[in-house]
Amino acid sequence: MSKKRRSVVRRSHEPENIGTPLTTPLSPSVVFHYPDVDHLKAVYNKQAQGFTYARYGNPNSAVLADKISWMENAQGGVMTASGMSALSAVFLSLLEAGDGIAAATQLYGQSLKMTSQVLVRLGFNTTFFDASDSATFVNAIPANTKIILAEIVSNPMLRVTNFPALVKAAKDVGALLVIDNTFTTPTGFSPLDHGADMVMHSVTKMLSGHSDLTLGYIGANDQELLNKLDETVSTLGLNASPYNCWLAERGLHTFDLRLKQAQSNAARLARLLFKHKNVTKVHYPGLSTHPDHSMAKKLLDGHFGTMVSFVLNGGHENLNTFLRAAENIPYGPTLGDVATMLIVPAVSSHRELDKSERLKLGIEDNLIRVSVGIESFELIRDDFLEALDAA
Repeated sequence: MSKKRRSVVRRSHEPENIGTPLTTPLSPSVVFHYPDVDHLKAVYNKQAQGFTYARYGNPNSAVLADKISWMENAQGGVMTASGMSALSAVFLSLLEAGDGIAAATQLYGQSLKMTSQVLVRLGFNTTFFDASDSATFVNAIPANTKIILAEIVSNPMLRVTNFPALVKAAKDVGALLVIDNTFTTPTGFSPLDHGADMVMHSVTKMLSGHSDLTLGYIGANDQELLNKLDETVSTLGLNASPYNCWLAERGLHTFDLRLKQAQSNAARLARLLFKHKNVTKVHYPGLSTHPDHSMAKKLLDGHFGTMVSFVLNGGHENLNTFLRAAENIPYGPTLGDVATMLIVPAVSSHRELDKSERLKLGIEDNLIRVSVGIESFELIRDDFLEALDAA
């Protein structure tokens, strides 16, 4: 029997199927083709829904953005390659020459670097303020401020922003308020519902939860803002990988269960650390001794988070002894994993600050940040007690 000459290269079609996949199909294609010019123009002009080239979006990033936007009660959102690319997109989309930035002093280390060094080098001015102290920041935010950046619960000291006062301060100067909600999660607090203009996440962390991808998200309830963000992401190539979005969506399905268990573990670990003789300080918003405990109760509705920071007694050698003895608790620069993890901010997230700058923020050399996981608390307890007693 003779075969008609043909090529198998790009000649296939998806098989017909009247069913709907239970899981979102992974769509790694870089390009989407159309039968004629008119169909493609309709998609480019947003007269029809569709995808063209992966830098402008893909089905997996659209699905994930929709799900996180629903969680944050946002009209829409944009996925990016990482949390820092999300923050980059915010600044590069919205700032113009001469604009000012106001940033909380308590931020993730690379966010501090971006606002204090990178953006300053590009000609923007940054003013820093203590987001937990409204008495000082109300008068500290200049009138030319275009964007205000803060975290609800800060990294790594777990200070809590006086959010109602910050919303008022932003309105007084006509600035856009951007909240990094990575630590707090949409369950802990909904910034857009309470006056923020944009909310962002390092989806790498608690939302995806398995330390196997990097992604960022920015959400808003203003279509003009969303259009600007989308244009910047696609123009600068800050777009998210379809595979990472597919993985993150899968992680998102267990988010509620993971958060519930990890928060319970964090509360119990904070109380355990508070009583231990080799711990000099414990930072956790759920403790009555925390300086912002009243604000945390007001904002977080009992969701005090999955993070605990503490200061270990002694010096550098005690620190290393503790870390070596805690051999079953990974020591690495991330958070939000299913496993409990440790970092030392002075040599990790905030390593680029000099010691005097770190100490002003309360980041001592022996400060240890714990990202509490979903293991049984008895396992976490035993591992910590063994390491603390060794130190």
